Amino acid sequence: MNSETGVRETPETSPVRSARALFWVPVAVPVLIVAAGAALMGGAVTAIAPPPASVDSLCTSAIEVKLASRGHTGVDVARSLRVTDADGARRVSGSVTSVDPAGRVDYAELRCVVRGDGAALRVVSARVSD
Repeated sequence: MNSETGVRETPETSPVRSARALFWVPVAVPVLIVAAGAALMGGAVTAIAPPPASVDSLCTSAIEVKLASRGHTGVDVARSLRVTDADGARRVSGSVTSVDPAGRVDYAELRCVVRGDGAALRVVSARVSD
């Protein structure tokens, strides 16, 4: 309070203090926007990109193609396939159901051998036995 005027004075706020308090805003906001954009792009790319080929999926595709070439329709390969190691390759076995050209439901056992050449996998053989 000023003794001469009787008016109470408020302490002046320093412009330097205000500027220092808000210094992080111009830096943080663009960083947050870029990080959110990168996260959205990463999620979109992951959702669009096909999953890497696995031994199971390669064998399933090979059996579906083999049976389709024989005129079978409605090919349904079991969801749980057995995968074992055999002579430097992966052996896949399981069951498959399809409809033969005569319209009968066909139940069979499948067996595939998949070899890896570095990062690439390839089906060496795909067999179906009744």
